[in-house]
Amino acid sequence: MTKAHDMTIHMIGHGHIDPTWLWRWTEGFEEVRATFRSALDRMNETPDFHFTASSACFYTWVEACDPAMFEEIRARVAEGRWEIAGGWWIEPDCNVPCGESFVRQGLYAQRFFQRAFGKTARVGFNPDSFGHAGALPQILKKLGLDYYVYMRPQPVHEMEYPEGTTFWWEGPDGSRVLASNIPVSYNADAETSERIQQLATYAHLNPGQRHVLGFYGVGNHGGGPTKRAIRQIQATAEAPDMPRPRLSTLEAYFAALEAEGQLDDMPVIRNELQHHARGCYSAHAGVKRLNRRVEHALMDAERLAAVAHLQGHRPYPREALAEGWRNLLYNQFHDILAGTSIAPSYEDTRDQLGAARHGADRIRNLAIQSLAREIDTRAEGNTLVVFNPLPWAIREPVTVSPIVERTLDKPLRLVDDKEQDVALQAVRGDQVGAARYAFTAEAPPLGYRVYHVRGGKSTGGEGVSASTEALENRWWRITFDPESGRMDALLDKETGVPVLKAGNVLACLEDPSDTWSHGVRQYDREAGCFGAARLKVAESGPVLGRVRAVSRFGDSTAITETTLYDDLPYIDCHFLVNWQEQYRALKLAFKTCITDGVATFETPYGQQARPASGEEEPGQQWFDLSGTVAGKRYGLSILNDGQYGFDVQDKVMRLTLLRSPAYAHHDPAPFEEGRGYTIMDQGWHEVRVRLLPHAGPLNIARTTKAAWAFNAPPAVHHESAHDGTRPASMTFLSMDVENVMVAVVKGSEDGGDLVIRMRECAGTACRACLSIAGAPAAFPLHFSPFEIKTVRVATGAWTCREVNLLEN
Repeated sequence: MTKAHDMTIHMIGHGHIDPTWLWRWTEGFEEVRATFRSALDRMNETPDFHFTASSACFYTWVEACDPAMFEEIRARVAEGRWEIAGGWWIEPDCNVPCGESFVRQGLYAQRFFQRAFGKTARVGFNPDSFGHAGALPQILKKLGLDYYVYMRPQPVHEMEYPEGTTFWWEGPDGSRVLASNIPVSYNADAETSERIQQLATYAHLNPGQRHVLGFYGVGNHGGGPTKRAIRQIQATAEAPDMPRPRLSTLEAYFAALEAEGQLDDMPVIRNELQHHARGCYSAHAGVKRLNRRVEHALMDAERLAAVAHLQGHRPYPREALAEGWRNLLYNQFHDILAGTSIAPSYEDTRDQLGAARHGADRIRNLAIQSLAREIDTRAEGNTLVVFNPLPWAIREPVTVSPIVERTLDKPLRLVDDKEQDVALQAVRGDQVGAARYAFTAEAPPLGYRVYHVRGGKSTGGEGVSASTEALENRWWRITFDPESGRMDALLDKETGVPVLKAGNVLACLEDPSDTWSHGVRQYDREAGCFGAARLKVAESGPVLGRVRAVSRFGDSTAITETTLYDDLPYIDCHFLVNWQEQYRALKLAFKTCITDGVATFETPYGQQARPASGEEEPGQQWFDLSGTVAGKRYGLSILNDGQYGFDVQDKVMRLTLLRSPAYAHHDPAPFEEGRGYTIMDQGWHEVRVRLLPHAGPLNIARTTKAAWAFNAPPAVHHESAHDGTRPASMTFLSMDVENVMVAVVKGSEDGGDLVIRMRECAGTACRACLSIAGAPAAFPLHFSPFEIKTVRVATGAWTCREVNLLEN
């Protein structure tokens, strides 16, 4: 063990700032100003004092509010005493945002730092985030961040670090960043002189480690280093036989490790960094669902706006989209998106995310209207244009408003752009007594297809057999339990495989934990299930069959609708839940017949296989259990539209739909009934899931694309009759291989280029061709396993070059 006096403790002057938590953002704004002012004052007093601060958002606040202070900061950055860390817009939750959100955290922050300070951050910094997704090393590296500093999960009780807490963190693609887990704390919760001694004897240092990372400064509501703390560091530095503290920076710490020649001997962790506060995957269902909606709204708007710009219709709305992203990124702050802030703060979140979503919807609508007006829609009947915002072909169920009935005699008939009949079915509408019309839409990659509604008898498929006992189509037979309303069997008719023993089970779990679920690994104490059901056939026809079950638990009510389609091989489930339970959780369970199963979860720009242990796990738009049924390889993927907490155990797959602690309840404070504390997630909630049973192994690319299509459905646009130059179907951009998914099509942040971001999903190196409407030829590309690749296309010269995530 290294002797204390041979150790250098790199003391990082910092003031942890939660801009929203137990206060609203307006109060957080002031705490940023006060903390930055204090740090500048300490610099004026102490020539060798250094300060480290993250979050580009904070700097924009100061620049707008106090230009003189901002100039002081610029001078200190240039001097090398003020360290810009993080390289992200805010310190976000690092499990719940989608992969592209992490890219935008860095894109907007690093470009701001370059403009404002002439440099970008090199150290990723998320000290208080509640776990870190496994694909982040590649994202960090391609944002110009070579190092990563964080505190959670902590050693032993949250995660094992067998060779020490400074290590190479390696992503699935092989990208590496040098990472360091913060010892003890990022806040000053003890005398600084005592902290220095704690750090020198910290049990989880690497063998022979001589340079140690340490933090000091008042935090959470900001504050920063105090005069007393600085004096204690200076005094300790002069004391004999004591560790040598140094007023330092994160970059200086990593540079010292490199200078010592220790990098080749650093341990390597090839895994996600989990777990801390597992309740945060599901706390505050509303903010989680809205986050998902806004992420897809912005990406959809970008793709369609890029197409409209490429087709010469509209200027690309770069700043409007950036403003929407910045609103979203702020509300991905770890204490907001995790659901752990006070109730009033979520009014701000609702408004800010609502503004972002509305802005995205306006941009998308303008693009659609601009393109639709040039399509020849003079064919007989009322014209529908189905716009697919995704860069791969889709077949999705859609409904249209009763406006399609206008001027037509019933019954109605639907034909596609080739004059082929498409089944059309009237289903329950949005107004009492009115109908909407359902059909299966097919649309090409990032393009559109025209359909026409006419008077006349509709022809279509065989339809779906629907009764309160069973739903059945060519692929599946579902039977229902009359008492509970749940599925009591799902049979794969093509293979003869029994997939489920029970499904759509709404189980209530005891959950006495605080908002974070500190100390909780799994929710396993069942209080009961929804039952006393009333079943009814809700829809039956040539397009779909639907069974509705109304069930209850205590004072809570659930309306469950299970849908099969005539020509789509998956099962849709829709839930409306009026939740009235307190300090309980609601799980949606599917009891499969799958043995020897491997559980896989989608993660931000990746996926993660984990033990099927019943522990609560973070995920994104899908999770899967694949193994065998009766000796046949088989699996089940479950897609969702806004859930992030899951567990798998004993063949059972569960999604956490709701949790109901008090807002911002943090152990050890006891919850007292009758005090009037606001309880989370009370009232009505809507949840949609889609079941994708599959013979054979999990196809990650196919499942991921299906989940994106579920969350980013096509837009069905009604267009009046007029001539036009555009054909009845058109593709604007596509990729020729299944395992590469095009996620982003956008205008560049500078200049007039097109930026396209793609991801190899299957772990297989491949060659692919990217085709863009108007380009004289496809662009050949090569992908390494799990690579996130960004290219920049100059649309005038039609040249294509690979760039990093900063578009450089």
